[in-house]
Amino acid sequence: MSGSRNVVLVGGGLAAVRTAQALRERGYGGRMALYADESHWPYDRPPLTKNFLLGKVAEPALRLLDEAAAKGLGLDVHLGRRATGLQPAQRRLLLAGGEEVVYDDLVVATGARPRQLDLLAGCSNAHTLRCLEDSVRLRADLKPGTQVVVLGAGFIGLEVAAVATGLGCAVTVVEPAPVPLAGVLGDALGRVVQAWHERKGVRFLCGAQVERAVTEAGCVLSLALQDGQSLPVDAVLVAVGQQPNVDWLAEAGLHLQQGLVVDDWGRSSDAHVYGVGDATTRLVAGHWRPTRHWTAVTEQAPRVAQALFGQADDTPLVDDHYFWSDQHGQKLQFVGAVPALPQLDWLVGGPEADRFVVRVRDGAAVTAVFGLGSPRDFLMHSDSLRSPA
Repeated sequence: MSGSRNVVLVGGGLAAVRTAQALRERGYGGRMALYADESHWPYDRPPLTKNFLLGKVAEPALRLLDEAAAKGLGLDVHLGRRATGLQPAQRRLLLAGGEEVVYDDLVVATGARPRQLDLLAGCSNAHTLRCLEDSVRLRADLKPGTQVVVLGAGFIGLEVAAVATGLGCAVTVVEPAPVPLAGVLGDALGRVVQAWHERKGVRFLCGAQVERAVTEAGCVLSLALQDGQSLPVDAVLVAVGQQPNVDWLAEAGLHLQQGLVVDDWGRSSDAHVYGVGDATTRLVAGHWRPTRHWTAVTEQAPRVAQALFGQADDTPLVDDHYFWSDQHGQKLQFVGAVPALPQLDWLVGGPEADRFVVRVRDGAAVTAVFGLGSPRDFLMHSDSLRSPA
């Protein structure tokens, strides 16, 4: 890649920052500019559902980049600048307010946003959680004794349920599926996680759907479920999934399918547009697979940088499905994939313990390892399943 080229990154999170850093590490000496719609310096999002939500850390501690670091990186950062369109033929990025930015290569790293529920639109005590301001607003509603309803038993929902329970709230998780996290962990381990949360005081209503909301003066008072139950509400978190922030690319002529479609090197259908992080999707074994976990983003970014240098090869992107999540002061870690009929070997603790490591087999083949509160043991037993960084 010529040092006279101009790389523009769109997005202000982990994906954009790690890609910029990887470009410099590989010797790129040209211009780089980052455009982000938020007014904050790029920051790490996982703490928003944990220590930042608890008030244990302040915003500066979350920053992935500050003014001095950006200067040292040779990265021109433009905050509060929202992308509204792209003209690939002219290599031109369009921004709100009519500004146009010319690029040689562009990296889409605009992330994703939480899905909304129309029945809760405009309710001041109904929350989603994606940015700093969301976490601050939610924190104000998590007072001891309040009735908190979490819609969705995914990672964000369970992390917030754990924090709210620890703060003395009465928490009910409503999940349409019969078992939390079954799509990732399978039914048996999903039930183990549910039982662990229940021992901590979280109530679960699985296989349940919200039918309507009772509101007054812009606040949710209660939620009516399809089975006739009514849940009193002081605060509600909507954690029912997310959608990629690629609306601004709708007229660009790029291949979009549940996100910006990229290959294993982040290359899109346009030779000068790349993608990384939650805004992207790849076709894997006939299925569209979005990028969702922090670790996967950190592994994608160096490959995108390498592709920008024209050094992509036939080496596939191996996703080992590793994730971690902090809940109730413990770290959950998982790697691999759970088969349809898993066999479980409890290596540390057991299904009713607050600390365990379990190996998942499909016959003789080990396909996954899952750990709770045992990082060292998890690493020891999962090493063979981890893909090289």
